[in-house]
Amino acid sequence: MVHQILDLLALSASCIALVFTIRAKKTYFLDSVFFIIAANVGFILFLSDATASDILNKPPNPYLDTIFIVLTAISIALASYLLRESEGKGGFTELTKFLMRPPRALLAFLVISLGWATAALIWQPFTVNNLMTNGETIYYFSYQDWYILVGSLLLASFIALPVFSFYKQSRRVQDPKASSSIRLISICWACFGIITFFQEAFTGAYASLVKSFVSLADGVLFVLVSFALREPTILSRIVVGGEMIFQAVSSSSEEDTVVLYNTESDRKRLVERFVDDGIATGQELVFYVIKSEVPFYRAILKGTATDHSHAKGSQMTIQSIDFATGDASNDLTVPPGFHRSKRELIDLGELSLDQCNFMISKVRSLDNLPGPRRKPRIWALNVEEAQSGTLDALREANPKARVRDLALQQDSFSKFLNTKHQSLSKSRILLEYDPTSNYEDVVQKFAREFQANVEPIAIFTSMGSPTFRQFRGQHNLHMFTFSTKTSTPSKISEEHVLLPERDTSLLLDAVDKLLQANHGRLVGMVFDVFTDLILFQGFEKGYGVLSSIVEMSESESASTLVLINFTALDERSLNGLRGLFRSQARYDMNGFRLVRTQSTGYSGFEGERPTFEDEHQGSQGRVSN
Repeated sequence: MVHQILDLLALSASCIALVFTIRAKKTYFLDSVFFIIAANVGFILFLSDATASDILNKPPNPYLDTIFIVLTAISIALASYLLRESEGKGGFTELTKFLMRPPRALLAFLVISLGWATAALIWQPFTVNNLMTNGETIYYFSYQDWYILVGSLLLASFIALPVFSFYKQSRRVQDPKASSSIRLISICWACFGIITFFQEAFTGAYASLVKSFVSLADGVLFVLVSFALREPTILSRIVVGGEMIFQAVSSSSEEDTVVLYNTESDRKRLVERFVDDGIATGQELVFYVIKSEVPFYRAILKGTATDHSHAKGSQMTIQSIDFATGDASNDLTVPPGFHRSKRELIDLGELSLDQCNFMISKVRSLDNLPGPRRKPRIWALNVEEAQSGTLDALREANPKARVRDLALQQDSFSKFLNTKHQSLSKSRILLEYDPTSNYEDVVQKFAREFQANVEPIAIFTSMGSPTFRQFRGQHNLHMFTFSTKTSTPSKISEEHVLLPERDTSLLLDAVDKLLQANHGRLVGMVFDVFTDLILFQGFEKGYGVLSSIVEMSESESASTLVLINFTALDERSLNGLRGLFRSQARYDMNGFRLVRTQSTGYSGFEGERPTFEDEHQGSQGRVSN
């Protein structure tokens, strides 16, 4: 009677876990949830057969048990690998794409699992035994030695392939909740495999009772898995997912990038981001530089290697670009473009136009050779030393390449504050604008400065706003757009995420995940949503959300630019918002004017006001449109 009660408890726990998993909203695990549900269903069917056997006092069906166990194991394997391969968008298209090209490790596990099940169904290596206890007949199985051995192989492959692969994801994500959930789920799956194996291998007079305790333990494991699934939000996957490396040097880009720099540009940050991406994705990196720049790159790589001493799977090589003589007609000592499977950064440095043209033609000829598609490449060019026509040659050779100008844009916004980009850390800037002006141009300068410094920039706006139109389709930034077209966060592209309209909890969650993903790094954030939020949900609600964002950004190295339509709010509301900001500015039909900074302490909108220095004229005045 005891084992029957335990069977019912185990079955109830598994059913509760299934309900929790089905009712969970779209979370970090996206399509993996479907296969976790399938695994839960397979285990419930396995328990149902065992429970019916005990209640009806008849032997369980070993063929059904074998099918249910392998169904559960395969579903868990698919869930674990789908998390790693998924791009975070979810949906039937991505699921179909994954199933059409599954990883080799998953295929190996599927072969082992199906081989184990086929052997059991064909050769029937089990014997049904029974014994009488307190007037009840208890049925249990005994197995042949070779079947136990094959079962141990299945267990070993289960833990070494899908479970371990899933566990490794916890070390690659930066969201602590998602990381903890992944570890908990992988541990539960490992325990599920171990205790199920020993349950099948155990024989003797207490086999049925042990089986009931083990089934109850497995049911509890599925309950733990269901709760772990509910913890991290989908924004954890979209914002932080896998390896969140800045798109300027990201391997997810399909096109080359041309980076322009001068003696004042911070190339060190560019190289560090490039290395970060290589380490996060386990790729091999090759740096092609002129001989005089080799010590500079070697020092940077030495520092990053120390910071990532625990990283594996990524190798970094520096190769000097030298011509046999000064004549560009001679071949290169080390021709770039040879390593298709590796990512390349080519710094042209101070090479002459003839040498650059020869190198570009050499690279193109190597790229045109038959073979796999090469990785996206970064070209770096010193615009102070480069001869006229070099940039045009690069653009002609790479017409789809993105150009990042570190020489002109690194202080495009902060120089109007008479400061440098590094001083924007933890700055809070309120921009009050007239909607009939071109205020979005200021936001563009703010964004370009962060892009030029190879630092993350995020734009929070509403669908159809001038800010949305200004940045729609741009790369190298994150855009969070509030829209009525979605009820849950959805990933439109690598740079664009849709959020439910005026959902303040998801706004705060997105900011929190963005700051976590870039901990210790200067992050730029632009908010063009608070005017609508205040108008539709009230000043108290909007003020509370904005103050929370200010508090979060102050705890990290973030620079916040908040846009407010001053023609839509009353003066009392505006004064309340101004108290949250160290710096204030206004953009109307007369241009951009600085009203208050932390250093000057100036405040008020009447009378003479400090103004930005015109970036083109070099004198004080308003920035023209």
